[in-house]
Amino acid sequence: CACNIATTQLVKCGLFPCTPVHPMLAINIDMLEFAAGLFVHLSPNECAWASNLSGFLRKCGYLLHTSDSLQHHFANSLAQY
Repeated sequence: CACNIATTQLVKCGLFPCTPVHPMLAINIDMLEFAAGLFVHLSPNECAWASNLSGFLRKCGYLLHTSDSLQHHFANSLAQY
């Protein structure tokens, strides 16, 4: 089926189709993983957001020098915003 070819190609490119047949939009799989992790750790504060983002960045190969630096900087930015 031609629709299987399009969806398979999207997944091989790191994208997830929004519909299984004739996808018109695809979402980056890493962003979907980030959102899924956020919903698991959902809390109404910047600590949960920073913790999830740190884990996501770590999986992508980015290491932060201290465990609280992202939370600290995000909290400061959020307060100023």
